[in-house]
Amino acid sequence: MGAELSAEHGLYFVAYVAALDQFERVLRRMAGLDDGVVDGLLRFSRAATGGFYWCPPLEGGRLDLRALGD
Repeated sequence: MGAELSAEHGLYFVAYVAALDQFERVLRRMAGLDDGVVDGLLRFSRAATGGFYWCPPLEGGRLDLRALGD
């Protein structure tokens, strides 16, 4: 099978935050949901997909999984 060519090209947006609500606040502002001002990036681009990935913190050199609960 050969590689399929895509007519779309993309930009990866990566954010590191202590709590997901901080990232959600940024996305709301970019979309103009809080103040009606839409980020200029959205004039010539659109989100085709998205995803969230979680990386647990380290505590004493080991993964701290307390956020997952008991």
